[in-house]
Amino acid sequence: METYNKALNILMKSPVTDDMIQFLTHATLQVMPNNNSNNNAAAYPSPPGSPKQVARLPSLRTFITKLVRYTNVYTPTLLSAVCYLNKLKRILPKDAKGLPSTIHRLFLACLIISAKFHNDSTPLNKHWAKYTDGLFSLEDINLMERQLLQLLKWDLRLTNEDLILDLQYLLEPIKQHIEITTRQKKKMLAYKKQEVYKHMRNLSVSSNLSSSTLVNSSSYEDLRCPSPGRRSLSNTTKQIDIWHDKNMPNDLSWNIDTHPVSITSSSYNY
Repeated sequence: METYNKALNILMKSPVTDDMIQFLTHATLQVMPNNNSNNNAAAYPSPPGSPKQVARLPSLRTFITKLVRYTNVYTPTLLSAVCYLNKLKRILPKDAKGLPSTIHRLFLACLIISAKFHNDSTPLNKHWAKYTDGLFSLEDINLMERQLLQLLKWDLRLTNEDLILDLQYLLEPIKQHIEITTRQKKKMLAYKKQEVYKHMRNLSVSSNLSSSTLVNSSSYEDLRCPSPGRRSLSNTTKQIDIWHDKNMPNDLSWNIDTHPVSITSSSYNY
């Protein structure tokens, strides 16, 4: 359901497309599927006596397209009309029939109700009459609006569940796109985490190798040439005080090569 809510949000922010108009046309025709209307024949759009001039009834798709172009209707308003059409479909008898212009009336009434219920500022009914290019008069507009409100019992509330259920045909491609994009993002995130882990592991191994090499090199240098500061005097030389040592020889046969001597500054007193 969360994915459908995201898809619904994207759909409502999209501009009106031909697919939406085709979907609206199909949804309107399904309200009265047994209405045998010939859209290509000249017919009165209202009961006899209502129009002053005979007008040729356009196809439902053309009628909807003109209304969308004239009114610049918002996508949420246009698609919400589908929910009212489906409510009518559940209310009206399955074998309901009407005039050739009945389906045009149904769509126009649902669009007007949707515009007035979901927007603060909407065209007046006299403006809607003009948008029909003379097919319907102001009296016709007022009548179809009242009749629709009575059929719906003045209950015009719509929920997200209603919209998702009635607009599923339009929502399904968006939902699939969201799911594919989400899976791709998860794969990319997992790949980046794996690459970061490999990089950090390589840095750790390189650091350990460098430290080990440095320690081994220092130890080898100490073995080859120990520094004077680190040389142990007790292991290399024997400190002898030549002035006070009783074991010192008195003759000149004493050889410094055989008796190494370490003379420190502490042996002298200044």
